Amino acid sequence: MQASSGTEQALHEREITFATLAKVAPVGILRFDANGRCNYANDRWIEMTGVTIDQAIGDGWMQTVHPEDRGAIKSRWMTMCQENDSGLREEYRLCRTDGAVRWVLAEGAPLRSYAGQTIGFIRALTDVTEHRKLESELIAAREDLECRIRERTADLESEMRERQRLEKQVLETRDDEQRRFSNDLHDGLGQYLTGILFHVLALERDLASDKSPRAESASTIAALVNETIAQAHDLARGINPVPLGDDGLAYALQGLVNRLCRSHQAVDCRFEMNGPICCEDKAVATHLYRIAQEALTNAMKHSAATQVIVRLQKNRDDVSLIVRDNGRGFVSAAIKRGGRGITIMRHRAELIGATLNVCSKPGSGTTVECCLELPERPR
Repeated sequence: MQASSGTEQALHEREITFATLAKVAPVGILRFDANGRCNYANDRWIEMTGVTIDQAIGDGWMQTVHPEDRGAIKSRWMTMCQENDSGLREEYRLCRTDGAVRWVLAEGAPLRSYAGQTIGFIRALTDVTEHRKLESELIAAREDLECRIRERTADLESEMRERQRLEKQVLETRDDEQRRFSNDLHDGLGQYLTGILFHVLALERDLASDKSPRAESASTIAALVNETIAQAHDLARGINPVPLGDDGLAYALQGLVNRLCRSHQAVDCRFEMNGPICCEDKAVATHLYRIAQEALTNAMKHSAATQVIVRLQKNRDDVSLIVRDNGRGFVSAAIKRGGRGITIMRHRAELIGATLNVCSKPGSGTTVECCLELPERPR
């Protein structure tokens, strides 16, 4: 009798403990019997739904589930009760008696005896409406931000394309002016100086035939005029370095290398090409020439190289302009930082849609490679 009395007292204390916890819990709590029928609802659940405990008894609690969610919720709940699953966790909409709709997180678990038999179930509901609202606002804000970023990125890309177009137009206009000035210098001043040279040579012959002592002075003047004509031609060639024609770029690069060989005799400077390469776009050819000129100037001034190779190479899908020296080289950080020369070369490469790569290591020389896809010529 004493053991039975002690067991009843323990069960009574557990009931009191459960009732007290359910009363102060911040979540709605429903208790069910072993058949899955509701037999208890705490004050918080009644407050959340507006439904009385008498209305919740049995299957009445299911009427608080939103009609669109009710079928799925009922099916999962019955499955848990029948198959004696260890637990359930789901979110759904809960309808209050005043018409308000709230989102709740429902968690269910079986109640087991000391012998392991299922004697009932507990279902706890937490109001997550504000959390869902904040989550929706966060998703909407993120989507709006991503949309603005895409729009701004598109605007920036458009601005960059327009800027590149204007810069290319400015450079092409400048190149056109330089070509015009070069032609005027060659055809105007050059022809005028040539005319003067003919007159001086005629004067020299006349003075020589008269055995005049001034014949030597006339010869000196003729030599000076001839040198001036050569300088004018070199100046015109420097302003407009790439002549017209499919092979104009190769011709200009060969001339550039030849001039550097004459001015830097201690450096073995070579031009190589692996076959005929046609570049009909004069602006593109001029940019490639200027890139080679800048790379060669840097190699001659700063690398202390004994050999420099300029190579125009036709690949499978593109054309490469390569300037390679065996000089002292420099660290890779300097390449990323980029001096004025590298910056100018990269800018010219961008304007013609090419890529520029600079590779260098201390003591291993420097290689500048510009790769460009040339349009295929119609057959």
